[in-house]
Amino acid sequence: MRKDKISSSQEDYLEAISEIIAIKGHAHTKDIADRMQVKMPSVTNALQTLSARGLIRYQSHAPVVLTASGAEAAAVIMHRHDAMRRFLRGILKLDSDEANDTACKIEHVINEKVLSRIVALSEAVAEREDCAGLREYLEQTMPKINPESSNDKLQSLNKLKLGQSAVVVKVSENLRGIKKFADLGLVSGTLVTMEGLAPLGDLIRLRVMGSSLSIRTHDAAHIRVKLAE
Repeated sequence: MRKDKISSSQEDYLEAISEIIAIKGHAHTKDIADRMQVKMPSVTNALQTLSARGLIRYQSHAPVVLTASGAEAAAVIMHRHDAMRRFLRGILKLDSDEANDTACKIEHVINEKVLSRIVALSEAVAEREDCAGLREYLEQTMPKINPESSNDKLQSLNKLKLGQSAVVVKVSENLRGIKKFADLGLVSGTLVTMEGLAPLGDLIRLRVMGSSLSIRTHDAAHIRVKLAE
């Protein structure tokens, strides 16, 4: 088997073959084409490549068989997918379809160190007693963060009322010092909460990423937000 890294497309094929075999006991070319939603010639080309790499045994009109190396590679890919899917569902609170689709993309690029730390974080949040408050916060807050939803109810940041929370959707290019605000966390997708008027000047005080931030009312008018429901 060649030791160089296989492509993300080839990883998808290995994962699909392994899953089909687990369900049906065998994987024919048509089963793979149906699962991958591609045409038969594309499947044939991919299988020939995987066979040349020693990851499968492939002959026309016969079931595809994973070699030991192929089965090992497929297991690693499926572990990455499952770990990321559980993180996206359990921590980020994405729905099942979005979590699964996103995990399919991330599994090809994430390295083992990062994956291991994500798994450790997921397990700690799910199981530790001292994370009970964090679990409640995630349940309440994560579903509210959706900057890609309809823009019909957008308003400027300076119009938030005391105690209201909102998600930043758009920061105007006309905002002076836009990079400075980005460095402070005021970017699309950030959850902010109005804490009130700052003690001095024409300022409002916001809670952003766990810290208090003061911003001029005029600057806040250039930031569009969607109220957190």
